[in-house]
Amino acid sequence: SYIPLEWMTPFIWVVFGAGAIYLVYIIMKYAIGLKTSPRELWFVSISQVTEFTAYSIMIMTLTLFLSSDVGMSDVAAGNFMGTWNLSYTILIIGVGSLVDAIGVKKVLVIGTILAIFSRFFLFVSTNFWIVTILGFVPQAVSVAFLSPVISVALKRYTKSDTSAMGFALFYTLMNIGFAFGGLIFDWIRQIYGEYGNVMIPMVGEVSTYRFILFVSFLISFPGMFFIAIMRDGIDLNDEGTLDFLPKKARKEGFIITTITQTAKESFKDAAKIFVNVAKQPAFWKFMTLLAILLGVNYVFYHFHYTFPKYGIRVLGEGAKIGNIYGVLNPAIIVFFVPLIAWLTRKWSSYKMITIGSAISAASVFFVVLPDAFYKPLADSIPGRLIWQEWLAVPEGTDISTISVYLALCLFVIFFTVGEAIWSPRLMEYTAKIAPKGQEGSYLSLSLLPKFISQPLVGFMSGKLLDVYTPATEVINEEGVKSLVVGDISNHYMLWIWVGAVAVISPLGMIIFGKFLRGKEKS
Repeated sequence: SYIPLEWMTPFIWVVFGAGAIYLVYIIMKYAIGLKTSPRELWFVSISQVTEFTAYSIMIMTLTLFLSSDVGMSDVAAGNFMGTWNLSYTILIIGVGSLVDAIGVKKVLVIGTILAIFSRFFLFVSTNFWIVTILGFVPQAVSVAFLSPVISVALKRYTKSDTSAMGFALFYTLMNIGFAFGGLIFDWIRQIYGEYGNVMIPMVGEVSTYRFILFVSFLISFPGMFFIAIMRDGIDLNDEGTLDFLPKKARKEGFIITTITQTAKESFKDAAKIFVNVAKQPAFWKFMTLLAILLGVNYVFYHFHYTFPKYGIRVLGEGAKIGNIYGVLNPAIIVFFVPLIAWLTRKWSSYKMITIGSAISAASVFFVVLPDAFYKPLADSIPGRLIWQEWLAVPEGTDISTISVYLALCLFVIFFTVGEAIWSPRLMEYTAKIAPKGQEGSYLSLSLLPKFISQPLVGFMSGKLLDVYTPATEVINEEGVKSLVVGDISNHYMLWIWVGAVAVISPLGMIIFGKFLRGKEKS
């Protein structure tokens, strides 16, 4: 039962105020350090705040939408999402050098237009073929366009001694966008219900999940304004002055011809790069490392595709699952990455990747611990601040459900702390192990392990949900839809399987340590 905590309200506002001040301080420090950068750096970063907010809302909704509105089973929806992941990974390899052919601004414009176009058809229709061809296909192309261009834009708009700060600024704003997405996702579900209906002018009545996708569509528009006022073809040199890159001669035909030809050339270049670097022992060390780290990387996909359905079925309709991962994860990343980077600056990258992946993998098993472990925490002030004040768990909820809330929060907290340790160091390790002048090739081919195995994550997600948290949607005589949850007594087994895959990462780092870290030591 609830215990009045009115006396804690001023404290909570002080904490939020301190966090907001710290966030403003971080951004101001970035602004001072990047004062020589052109305004385009800020335009790109701000445009991506809205894009990542829209993407965050969309990605948390897609598996729910596919099952509830399109009519797919858990397994079918999981397989579909796995195939979609595979498609945009292939496309990223194909359009990686497109920015060199048509410029940063054009790639951003095309990618954003495709994102807006696809999100329109995702909410406006429930027909499988329309949703697939006009929704998911252009969305995959949009992701492929926008993913590489951001790195190129940030590099062009910063000097060699400020590029790290430029990427840090973007990383901070990106996580702010994701946090907004989690808040909006939960807010809409609480207003309209899990299976409510909303009237949209000129479209008609749509479900809650389709309305969330509609909001994602609307939030996609503001970023286009900042992209439209960007100057194209500019490059900041190390003296702090702008160079205007010469316009490339137009190929015959229009921009689609250029894109097609560039994509073909990119695939050929990728094949040539692979043949060349495959002869180097360092490359196979790099590939081994990436394959080992797939274990903890897979947890990210489960947060996006497995967690929404799991949370609603185990915690109940309206549970703030967007807050638990979509807000908590980016909030910790924004505030703790700079601190952890400073505290561990003298530690080797390999050691930090090993420690961080071990923390992330172990965090999964918080969900397996019994209710007795969480009962003291549930009755404590920190525990009540989590489930009573922040997540607004309904009064009278049993201790088993409250334990799952707390377990998931601890899972996300420790997973994110681990991520903050290992994720930034992976890029540093890549730069150290790659032969001089071939760092870019190594980074471009780092997608190969994900390309090979992403469909397995989607299949695993759907199968685990179907076996351990089965549910069926039913419509009563009044036409009201509701969720009938089956036997979920073994729901924790879902996370045991996810955790079993995740622990491969730290174990692999330890077992293959001598082989993988030789170059870094030298």
